[in-house]
Amino acid sequence: MPKQRVGDIDIYYEVHGSGPQTLVMVRGLGSNLCAWYEQTPVLARHFRTVVFDNRGAGRTDKPDAPYSMRQMAADAAGLMDALAIDRAALLGISMGGMIAQEFALNYPERLSALILGCTNFGGPTVVQADPEIISAVMAGANPTPEQRRLQLLASFSDASIEGRPEFLVRDEEIRKLYPIPPFAFMRQTQAITGHDTGARLGTIKIPTLVMAGRDDVLVPPANAKMLAEKIPGAILKELPGGHLFFTEFPELFNPLVIDFVRSHP
Repeated sequence: MPKQRVGDIDIYYEVHGSGPQTLVMVRGLGSNLCAWYEQTPVLARHFRTVVFDNRGAGRTDKPDAPYSMRQMAADAAGLMDALAIDRAALLGISMGGMIAQEFALNYPERLSALILGCTNFGGPTVVQADPEIISAVMAGANPTPEQRRLQLLASFSDASIEGRPEFLVRDEEIRKLYPIPPFAFMRQTQAITGHDTGARLGTIKIPTLVMAGRDDVLVPPANAKMLAEKIPGAILKELPGGHLFFTEFPELFNPLVIDFVRSHP
């Protein structure tokens, strides 16, 4: 199992595929690299694709101390250093999109392209989810039946919940791998609460693609529009699906990533 010491932690990572361009992908709250199951095999046919578990998640170390987006961006930069990656495209979704924003702000010379999915810039002006949705997500791995229903709504569109039972079963089985401990889940949540890049995004000069699921009730798609408006020249794409629209509709999401990364070597 490949692990790399970066700062105060050992990061679990995997490298798939090869090619002239490198794509680094960053997951969201409580998630680990296994959840890229609809992306990694496809994107690795086109790029050297690096996936890893964030601080606190999966098989990466889980210190019980405060986390921040800037710290987790530094973790990603340190992993790139260790793998001798000077420059890469960066894809971050949800909390991973917050980490990716901090990466772009602090290490702009390291990026050829930036792709942000189902995320926001933090602070008081973002469009928030319904409190009951947030409460259900915060219940983590021990929800009540009603909270479990709301967790599904927080992840997927009604069409997938009602009409794709096999998809839901497969996703749940994969997402159960390497579960995040409650204390680490809380540390990541606290990092999300402290995230606020809105006033700085205008300095980003990296080619940027912002994407959202039009049925996302966890990070409403209005946030993607606001985010794209703050980043000079950013392209905005809204796709069908909920918060995890890239898992629901990889046949739409993956080609957009491939074309955008290829167009910015």
